[in-house]
Amino acid sequence: MRRGAAVLLCLALAFTLSACRPRGPEPAPSGKAEDGSWIFDDTVLVGRVVPLTGTLASFGQGTPYVEQTAIDAVNEQGGVVLDGKRCRLELIYADSGSDVAGAGAAALELIERGADIMIVSHTADTVSPVSAVCERAGIACISVDAPASAWVLGGPYQNSWHTFFDNEREMLCFLDAWEQIDSNKTVGLLTANDSEGIEITTFITEFAAAKGYTIVDPGRYAIGMEDYSATVEAFAAAPCDIILGVMTTADFSAFWSECLSAGYRPKMCTVAKSCLFAADVEAMGEAANGLITEVWWRSDFPYTSSINGWSCQELAEDYRTRFDPALTDAPPTVGYKHANVEILYDILKRAGSLELDAINAAAEETGLDTVVGYVSFNEEHVSVMPCVTGQWVMGADGTYRQEIVGNYLIPEIPVTADIIPIPGPAGTGEEGAAS
Repeated sequence: MRRGAAVLLCLALAFTLSACRPRGPEPAPSGKAEDGSWIFDDTVLVGRVVPLTGTLASFGQGTPYVEQTAIDAVNEQGGVVLDGKRCRLELIYADSGSDVAGAGAAALELIERGADIMIVSHTADTVSPVSAVCERAGIACISVDAPASAWVLGGPYQNSWHTFFDNEREMLCFLDAWEQIDSNKTVGLLTANDSEGIEITTFITEFAAAKGYTIVDPGRYAIGMEDYSATVEAFAAAPCDIILGVMTTADFSAFWSECLSAGYRPKMCTVAKSCLFAADVEAMGEAANGLITEVWWRSDFPYTSSINGWSCQELAEDYRTRFDPALTDAPPTVGYKHANVEILYDILKRAGSLELDAINAAAEETGLDTVVGYVSFNEEHVSVMPCVTGQWVMGADGTYRQEIVGNYLIPEIPVTADIIPIPGPAGTGEEGAAS
């Protein structure tokens, strides 16, 4: 009896100590079937709002292929373990129609369809309304590809986290080009009456003045405007040797055609958003020769994916060969689409839960090397990224190549060519100049 009592006492003591011992994270389920495939206990629905139609459709092209490829790679590695369950990721998406209200409505649709977490990209007109909807709904949102300065205006954010460059880095990218030419340092500003246009306007005058430049600002234009004659006259009269624009492709094409028709050719045209994609530039024909834009990402950038170890070249080659063989290179959006899933996966993996507090705590501690560079969020929930300066140059065969003409923010990316001036009227052999 004494021996039995002693055994019971030891068992009771062991149970008490076990109950008092702090519990660590639950072990990951093994999750493997006999054929080696993963057995998933649950599914995480990842919502993705994207402009598949409308004026921003060039940005949306490639979705869902790029994101789905990244998500497939995550699932092939066993997905993510959340609250002790092995979960696969499943992408669901909705079209914003390139419209602010449409982006918000698309986010609500995805939440109603059961989205557990949201990813979004492609300009402030898509990202900002989706972030706002997610904040109200209490769902985490991981975003890229919208100027950080415009996105921050919707804050402060609790559950939304953003990765992209801000106004200062974009303008430093353009300044890198401005400083390479002999000009009168007078810059004509052309931006729309949207959040990006308004935000860049509040920033640029002081920035330009500090660098010795004067801004000529005719005011915000309405998206879709067709008559830019008054603006062209104001820029020519100043005269503006440099044009700075943040415009959609359609708006810029209309403005630039009017400039050339009026005989106004500035020495340099630095325009964001509208000239990112080779297809849009080629559609403009000879008129696009010499245009300068920011470059977010290219296949020759020196980064690798945290999901599958792909280099930028491998990511671009996969996209080109399997999605659009007609391309000579992948568009800049491809890197950020893939990185959006990288950041999502990293945060979920470290959070170990879909609880908002766990996700936000993990996001706050992010320090991740991605296919677009190093991501780490500041107190405004932004990871501010650098970019370089590119110029579109037409070859003798009529096709365009993008040269890197400035690398102030990312010196490890080599400059590939000197800047060429805007050509003068066809057949004159002259350079462009304000007149």
